[in-house]
Amino acid sequence: MTRGKGAGGEAPRSLREQAYDAIKQGILDSRYAPGALLSENQLADELAISRTPIREALRELAGGGLVRILPQRGIIVSELSVQDIVEVYQLREQLEGFAVRVAAERMGPADAEALRADHREAVSHMQAGRLRAAYDFSVLMHSRIIGLAGNSRLSQFMGQLGDQVHRFGLLTLRHGRVERALLEHGHIIDALVAGRAEEAEQLMRLHLRADRDVALRVVLPAGVMQPEAAS
Repeated sequence: MTRGKGAGGEAPRSLREQAYDAIKQGILDSRYAPGALLSENQLADELAISRTPIREALRELAGGGLVRILPQRGIIVSELSVQDIVEVYQLREQLEGFAVRVAAERMGPADAEALRADHREAVSHMQAGRLRAAYDFSVLMHSRIIGLAGNSRLSQFMGQLGDQVHRFGLLTLRHGRVERALLEHGHIIDALVAGRAEEAEQLMRLHLRADRDVALRVVLPAGVMQPEAAS
């Protein structure tokens, strides 16, 4: 992996940053499956980066909860648990429900058109079978709504949840959720643009519960449910 100046002559990313980004993306995209053992040597060969930056990147990923460092065993990709999914979607329902309600009272015509344009792009990609691109535009819709709430602390906190949100969202992508999710997005946008704040909030909450339920159906058969989450 080569280093060089970025666009506009900015300083190149460090090898640790390059390793961090590559491993993180592999985890989010499930190339490195939950529970998989990560080898520093194999990652170094795969990424053409020496072991020291790989080790530093793995420590940083452990701090973010994406990997676990186990004594006498090594480093594994963090498993997806029922408890993780339930907790993340509980937070999303409360925070994004609030965001869409506030956004309905703040947004202007340009904001409405941006949301509709993103939605049209998502639907177009879905109809063409480009499901990952459709998913990316769906994520953008959620991000726009959070931004429209005008609450910097909300945006910051949602950013902290970003990796987990993305990881669970890709679970739903791979299990036939895209078409229905986009239909729900259309209803949310309609209510939002019309200023029907309470309806938009309720639709957002129902949408996120449906996402949660799909993610749970994926995880439960995989046998990764933690005992404490079953109560």
